[in-house]
Amino acid sequence: MGIAAAIIGIVGAISGVLGVLRILNIPATPIINNDFTYVVWFWISALLLLGTAVLLLARRNGAD
Repeated sequence: MGIAAAIIGIVGAISGVLGVLRILNIPATPIINNDFTYVVWFWISALLLLGTAVLLLARRNGAD
């Protein structure tokens, strides 16, 4: 579960960065879709990072 947590954490961090880029309007055209606002990117990031924490906690409880 550690590898899955790392992958989900990396994807969550990337979606957070995409949210910041969307706020700053760095690319004139959106990277993926015009409907994905910064709020959507931050929600995706929050859910993925929470999933990372859950996977790490499940890993620790299984080892006991």
